[in-house]
Amino acid sequence: MDEFNAYLKKFPNYSPAAFKEVVPYIKTKELAAGEYFLQHGKTCKQLGFIQEGLVRLFYLNDGKEVTLCFCKEKSLTCSFRSFITQKESDIAIQAIEPTKLLVLSYDALQQLYEHNQFWQQAGRIAAEQEYIITDTHNRFIRDLSATEKYLHILEKESELLNRVPLNYLATYLQISPETLSRIRKKITP
Repeated sequence: MDEFNAYLKKFPNYSPAAFKEVVPYIKTKELAAGEYFLQHGKTCKQLGFIQEGLVRLFYLNDGKEVTLCFCKEKSLTCSFRSFITQKESDIAIQAIEPTKLLVLSYDALQQLYEHNQFWQQAGRIAAEQEYIITDTHNRFIRDLSATEKYLHILEKESELLNRVPLNYLATYLQISPETLSRIRKKITP
C-alpha cells in the first residue's frame, strides 16, 4: 500500500483522507508468469496498480500478437478504452513475471469520483498521462527505423532487455524476431 500511497501523492490536492477513502475498496491480486489480468473479448472491470512484477498489453492483428506496452512496478494497468466504456476489450493483459497488484473496481472508482474531487482529478490526469504515453509510442513506432527503435530501448528502457522475452520485445518494436536478433548482433560487441 505504501507504493500506491506514494503514487497518489504526486497528484494535486492529495490528502491522507483521500487515501483512507480508497483503502476499503482495494483488493490484492497475484498473477503467475503467463497468467492474464484481462483476456481478449472480456470487459475490463478493474484498474490495477503494479506493486511488483511486469505485464504486457497486447492485441491480435491477423492472428499475430502485437505488444502495445509493458507496465512495471509503480504504474497503473488496464485496458483504458474497455474500462472507461465498460465494453469488451480488444487487448489482453498478461503477466510476464510473477506480479502483485492492488486492484480497484470500476464501480468503486465511480463511487470515489462522486464523493471526492481529488479522485476526479487523479482519474483525469492518469487518463491524460496514458494518452501521452500511447501517442509517444505510436510516433516512436511510425517514425524510427528498426535499429533506432532498438537503440531507443537500449538507452531509455534497458531494464526491459533483461525482463522481457525477445519475441515480446520484437512485437513491441513491430519488427520480426529475426530482425531484432540481427540488430542485437550488430550493436552488441
